[in-house]
Amino acid sequence: MKRKYLYIIIIFTVLLCCGIILFLALGQNKHGSNDETYVYDTVDPGCNYSEHTVLYLDDSGILHLIDTTSGKDMIYCDKPNCTHEGYSRNNENPSCPAAFFTGDSGPVLYNGHLYFIGNMSDEDITTQYLYEMDSNGENRKKVATLEDVQYIRYVLYRDRYVVGAYGNRVVINDEGQIINDNKPEAGIFVIDLENDKVYMGDVITGEQANITGIYYEEGMVYYSCIHFDDDITDLMMEDAVESNSESFAYDNMLYDIYQYDIANESTTLLKTFDHINNLQLLDGDAYCESKEGYFVFDKKSGEIRELPIDKDAGVLSGRFARHGDALYYAIFNDDNNEVTYYRMENGKRNEQMKMSPENAFSIVNICGQSVYVRYYNDKGRYCLGVLSLDDLNQGRFRVRELRCYDEEE
Repeated sequence: MKRKYLYIIIIFTVLLCCGIILFLALGQNKHGSNDETYVYDTVDPGCNYSEHTVLYLDDSGILHLIDTTSGKDMIYCDKPNCTHEGYSRNNENPSCPAAFFTGDSGPVLYNGHLYFIGNMSDEDITTQYLYEMDSNGENRKKVATLEDVQYIRYVLYRDRYVVGAYGNRVVINDEGQIINDNKPEAGIFVIDLENDKVYMGDVITGEQANITGIYYEEGMVYYSCIHFDDDITDLMMEDAVESNSESFAYDNMLYDIYQYDIANESTTLLKTFDHINNLQLLDGDAYCESKEGYFVFDKKSGEIRELPIDKDAGVLSGRFARHGDALYYAIFNDDNNEVTYYRMENGKRNEQMKMSPENAFSIVNICGQSVYVRYYNDKGRYCLGVLSLDDLNQGRFRVRELRCYDEEE
């Protein structure tokens, strides 16, 4: 009899230990790995990607975590019996740790903490805050203040720094009244997480002034900006729209590449481009499209070289993507109604696959071995998915669906 009870105790102990291990494993998976490096989404900056997880805010401002290995989408909350109610007029102080004000940037896990930049209060709309929390979203506190910042564009967490871009649109006086509703400004900021010091780069002005990309490397912030020349007025832009002038932006839009030295608190204009259709910042280098062809500006050497992409083969479909020295892009050919995907490395181009426009996909980000894409699934719903870098390099579109953007009918 005693031996029987001993067996029961041993079995119970083993099961209890297994349960604890499983609970800890699930908890670590749910809240991600603290050493994951996240990158923002240029289309939806409130969404951030790492190799194994996706963090995003839904329409109610509730934070979700997607485990890309399993495809499981989880609300970022481990409180029992929580209803996950977001911010509203009837719920100004939500108890759910996954509740955030929907804003222009999303929460990110970094160095054992969850961080978020925004304004989750009724204070001045021209002020944003860096909030620091425990990794589960509890115990929020303000650790840094961004003054004269109306909205956040992109945010990166690298080394000891938070690097971000912002934009302003209106001028507000001391009484809180808008005295000018059309004064575009853009710039970047850096927050030192060791001492919470805030650095602000030079302010960029001009019609349509906007930061389009940021990149951090070894104490330097590289960023791209678009704006019209100071001579271009809002009235001139309205006239161009009314006259349907397709060449107005091409003739007058300026594209700048800047470098900000954090240690010296200095801003350097590296290059200004004009008469181009588009500019994209990848790892600090600028990829440009003009009527003559495709070019890349090297941030270190300052040299511009032409990319071996045939302009007569079609038009660029989606955006460029980069992983290491490899450049990925797609060309749509209207003659045969096909989208062809390419991988270019060391000046050599390899065709990966062809697709019809209806089945085509666009690359959002490449994080390690995970390639995040947007596409339409078999039901015609617009989705976010992931495939392996190996499948992409082998020309295989074996995608795992992660979430759909549209409501199912």
